[in-house]
Amino acid sequence: MIQFKRLALPLLICCSTPAVAEDTVGQRLASQGDTARGIPACASCHEPDGGGSEPIGSARLAGQNSVYLQRQIEHFRSGRRDNPIMTPWANQLTASEIVAVSDYYAGLRPATHASVPKGVDPRTGAELALFGDWQDRGLPGCVQCHGPNGSGVGEGFPALAGQPYAYLRNQLTAWMQDRRSGDPLGLMKGVASRLTKDEASLVAAYFAAMPITSGGLEKSGTPSDSAKHLPAASPTSAGLHSETIPELADIPAGRAPTSQGYFRPPARSERPDGPFGEMVALGEAIFRQTDTHPDSAPHVGNGQTCRNCHLDAGRLANVSPMWAAWVSYPAYRGKSHRVDTLTSRIQGCFTYSMNAQDSATGEPPDADSRTIVALLSYSYWLATGAPTGDRGIPGRGYPDIEEPAGGYDARRGEDVYQANCAICHGEDGAGARKDGISVFPPLWGPNSYNWGAGMHVIDTAAAFIRHMMPLGGSIALSDQDAWDVSAFINSHERPQDPRFTGDLDETAERFHGGRYDLYGTPSALDGHRLGAGTPAATAKAEGN
Repeated sequence: MIQFKRLALPLLICCSTPAVAEDTVGQRLASQGDTARGIPACASCHEPDGGGSEPIGSARLAGQNSVYLQRQIEHFRSGRRDNPIMTPWANQLTASEIVAVSDYYAGLRPATHASVPKGVDPRTGAELALFGDWQDRGLPGCVQCHGPNGSGVGEGFPALAGQPYAYLRNQLTAWMQDRRSGDPLGLMKGVASRLTKDEASLVAAYFAAMPITSGGLEKSGTPSDSAKHLPAASPTSAGLHSETIPELADIPAGRAPTSQGYFRPPARSERPDGPFGEMVALGEAIFRQTDTHPDSAPHVGNGQTCRNCHLDAGRLANVSPMWAAWVSYPAYRGKSHRVDTLTSRIQGCFTYSMNAQDSATGEPPDADSRTIVALLSYSYWLATGAPTGDRGIPGRGYPDIEEPAGGYDARRGEDVYQANCAICHGEDGAGARKDGISVFPPLWGPNSYNWGAGMHVIDTAAAFIRHMMPLGGSIALSDQDAWDVSAFINSHERPQDPRFTGDLDETAERFHGGRYDLYGTPSALDGHRLGAGTPAATAKAEGN
């Protein structure tokens, strides 16, 4: 069962103070309005501290991102949002006044006057708010975009925590009824269309009851220095080599399911009790918070988590689910030239996707460490009832997509990226963190996966992007778009391959060279040889 701590109603109403004491244009509009022009004070509806009003369903403005607030005012002016009070108010403001009043509210300490109606238990909306419904509706959890506990992320995803229940419910209803637009990539319209009215009310209650935070958006960075340094892990056994064992790659990924559909892992509410259940819970926590969890963070050298590539915390079919991994190993893999167990496979994820070489320990977790045991326990539990040994189980891996007849173009992919990906991952590909948690992972640069990770291969990343991005399925990228944007992403530098021999040509020849592997080739963006100028090495050199 989901555990809640300190979820109490009514919420504490925070006092707020302006970011500056002087009388500014934004402050005057907020507190006094402009009687000469018939502009009412914002505080008359949103309260003097900007905490919103439950009785009239007005929004909490205090502490929201300024650019987000500016866009909402423009949406009232353009008709993307319609309100009998807000629309005429917005139409009277000048461009500079829009910026001023938005900056004022963004500078206020977060405050809330939210409350939940009697008889509504806010915890009943937790499942959708935190986890969504990936399996049946392709519905991501709200926090997937809006950050931990709905605290808000950047310019595109406002804080939901502490928003009045009536306001949240009304806005979800407006998206359901196509009375509101202007959301990034139509994400909210797509999400709301898959909710029932009752579900919208439950989600609204959950976030109205959430405590508010004042933490700001952070660029994706290195793991916390406060993480405990663990002893270096021992080398993994070289394993066995046998030409008679088929490679896992020879088995088609994501083959069509039987008439019974994809395997369904047990529900979160079915987690067992006792020490094993505690280890399963630890495994899911590490899976979700790999770069910050005290057990795993010392082995993570970038801003990645397991859930970035295995959506719905390893539950979702066709996104390399962990229940399929459990029944697929041991297996021979050409990448490692040995029979890998799931243990060594997970260690490999730390080595490549988590860039363990730049972590506090410089190594992946040891095979018998608590981190590995927890992740194995979680994977085993997810696979409860799955046919062990079925290495072609429906939903394994990522479904393949064929290369377009005209090939792929990284330059063209840049346009696709800026139009569809930058809203979450940033124009510079650095991703975004909130309250120390990775919300959107970095896609290139020193905090991304390194040159040995599977995602650096264009066809692998293209398959993931085509079927799973953008989140929520509000728009569908074409095969061509997916290939182009994958080429663009992987034409950037990232941390060095841990197998680097000291010679780029030798490393490229020994470990790379596939048709869709750009390592050691000239970047289509600036012509430099990829792998020759790794940002991690540059950052370390500058630090010295």
